[in-house]
Amino acid sequence: MIKYFLALFLIFSSSNALEIKCDFEEVYSDGSVQNGFFLLKNKMLRYQYSNMDLFTLFHKKDQFYLVKNNNLDQIQKLTDNLDVAKELIKISSEYPNIEPEYVNNEMIIKLERQISNNFYKRISINSKKLNMSIYFNECSQIQINKRYFNHKPYFEFKDQ
Repeated sequence: MIKYFLALFLIFSSSNALEIKCDFEEVYSDGSVQNGFFLLKNKMLRYQYSNMDLFTLFHKKDQFYLVKNNNLDQIQKLTDNLDVAKELIKISSEYPNIEPEYVNNEMIIKLERQISNNFYKRISINSKKLNMSIYFNECSQIQINKRYFNHKPYFEFKDQ
């Protein structure tokens, strides 16, 4: 499941100067929905679910870490099941010439841009294992302190 959430980071990470905060909404084929926000700065990512029973995903220096929202001392380094992430890295390396749709290994990834700016409004991932969409809402370019990308020590993000 975690490998699919890396999509937004890999799509937006092509610019070192971009600092952005977006709210997200994940919608699954069974109708379930998860919400949260993500922060992106200089190829660092923080992807945090609002649900305290879920987690926050951190990416920094080519490493991925998962921290439980209800137990900040429970940290897991991610090393497996990153096949989708590798495909998305390949897609993001084509920026700014990213196509609206990619098909590989029975997986379809579709990207939709907002008309008014360069941000993506939706990424859909369809495969035998998972069908979901990630919607990006209220995206804004803001300055973000680097400390919010640390998993240890963990700093609670506060809008600046």
